Amino acid sequence: MRKQGWWGFCFTLPFVIQLVVFFMFPFVFSFYLTFTKWDLFNPPAWVGLKNWIQMFQNNVFWLSLRNVFYFALLFVPIQTIVALLLAYLLNQQIRFKSLFRMVYFLPVITPWVAGGLIWLWIYNSEFGILNWVITSMGMDGVKWVTSEKWWLVIGSIAIVNVWKGAGYSMVLLLAGMQSISKDTIEAARIDGTNGWTFFTKITIPIVSPMVYMVMILSTISAFHAFDVFLVMLGDINAVHDRNMVPNILIYRDAFLNAKMGTASAWSWGLFAIILLVTLFQKKMEKRWVHYD
Repeated sequence: MRKQGWWGFCFTLPFVIQLVVFFMFPFVFSFYLTFTKWDLFNPPAWVGLKNWIQMFQNNVFWLSLRNVFYFALLFVPIQTIVALLLAYLLNQQIRFKSLFRMVYFLPVITPWVAGGLIWLWIYNSEFGILNWVITSMGMDGVKWVTSEKWWLVIGSIAIVNVWKGAGYSMVLLLAGMQSISKDTIEAARIDGTNGWTFFTKITIPIVSPMVYMVMILSTISAFHAFDVFLVMLGDINAVHDRNMVPNILIYRDAFLNAKMGTASAWSWGLFAIILLVTLFQKKMEKRWVHYD
């Protein structure tokens, strides 16, 4: 038994070291940095609650929270609905089903640089295909990602993020739909249930735990959004305050302005917000999810 215990310790030791070095230590150290001023070169200097006070007094931080909440309110429901509809359609007996699944999942594995470049062409205010369609209908073109209207810029970026992430959510929901028993399907058909009624009364309640998980993951992903804003808005230093989101703000202060204490405070503030939103979703779970 001692020999088995020793070998068990040896096999788990690399994971324990990885957990301590790459998670526990950065977690604790980043919280310590929120009370310091550190430029990455000189030793951290203790400043107490100064970083936290500045965070609550910083208008750009509140603008970034407004933007990320608006981004999440658009991204999460749209992606969930799109993924749910795609999963339901691809769960039917149709030709070339595997091909369609691959096509809809392709954006997930597409690099952000390539995908963002394509969408920048689509959104181009002068030569983009989207504005070409709009102007051909007799309407004025729109400056999608260069507009002075923050809600239009954030909304346009949210659509790009839906395109990127809907395929992953679709796979999760498709797995849930394929777990519906044949007995349930046959009983519904015998009762004359099909089409929209089957989708709303049977499919959605059964896969609601998976829908709930997709919403949780999408919400966390929305608050963590960084790549999509970096690609669509370009130079971080050129991002206007009205279009700022927390992760761009954190990255800029930490690695461009060498303000690790301030950036750590932003990070912990964002962590607290994500935690509160997730706990709220968890509390509402009984109203949304059917486990029977």
